[in-house]
Amino acid sequence: MDMNILSRSAIIRRRRALVHIVLRDMAETGDTSVPPWWEPDIQQEFGGLSGFLAELSRQWWTAYAAHLDALIELGSDDPARAWADVAEQMPQLRAVLDSYADESALAEAERRHCDVLRWTTRRESRHAA
Repeated sequence: MDMNILSRSAIIRRRRALVHIVLRDMAETGDTSVPPWWEPDIQQEFGGLSGFLAELSRQWWTAYAAHLDALIELGSDDPARAWADVAEQMPQLRAVLDSYADESALAEAERRHCDVLRWTTRRESRHAA
């Protein structure tokens, strides 16, 4: 195996670290748009802003789905509460996603996540019945 080829888990760790650093920097400066000084790193790691936004969306929807699932397990099927709770836990991530809401790549990622979530909650409610 070629030593230059990174494992999938190493790539994921590196991407998460970059997302964390960029979001922390943006929180410190109050930015909700990616500052230009991060563009080269984002380009190298994610292939551009679209890839970065797709990763932010993936992280948001993963956290949201996990929290909603936990609420359902506790007997509270409240998507709005789950949304508010996760937004409180991840305010900078949510603010960045909201500021880029009109980006076509983000809109597509958000649509896919919503479709999966709707499909999953429909299946779970049928199993619970």
